[in-house]
Amino acid sequence: MNLLRKIFKKLVRKKSDFRPDLIRKDLQIIPIEYNLRFLVYWKVLEIGKGPAVILQAFDTEILKFDCFGKSKGHYHIAPNDEFRLFFFEEAVPEQINRTITELRHNGLRYLKQQADPRIKSLRPDPQKYFEAILQAEKLLTHFHQTVEELKTSES
Repeated sequence: MNLLRKIFKKLVRKKSDFRPDLIRKDLQIIPIEYNLRFLVYWKVLEIGKGPAVILQAFDTEILKFDCFGKSKGHYHIAPNDEFRLFFFEEAVPEQINRTITELRHNGLRYLKQQADPRIKSLRPDPQKYFEAILQAEKLLTHFHQTVEELKTSES
């Protein structure tokens, strides 16, 4: 029985096992303040590929945006991050613009809606937060413009 448990544990990975900051070589971390940051990277899933950004607090993904283009681009909002909200915008640049708008207008609101009291109590300096958003926008755009995979299948 112990052997079966060990095998099962190796087959079934926890969500935390897939943290992009632990496995991505192209990951750019943009700190906002202690225990609050953006993770920006190139993402590949079965559903699509493209630039992605995560707003992360205390290693919890609060918002996650996957700019994959027409019919594929989507985002997740914690705590229901298994649920995908698809972009109305079709092209990747439009999805990046929508992502930045969401981060500017709603990012801090979602922090306050979390169950974890540590996350709820975060009150980042607005200037630092908006500067980090600008850095994230530049990186998302850079990934979109320079990763060859997207150039050939532009949506």
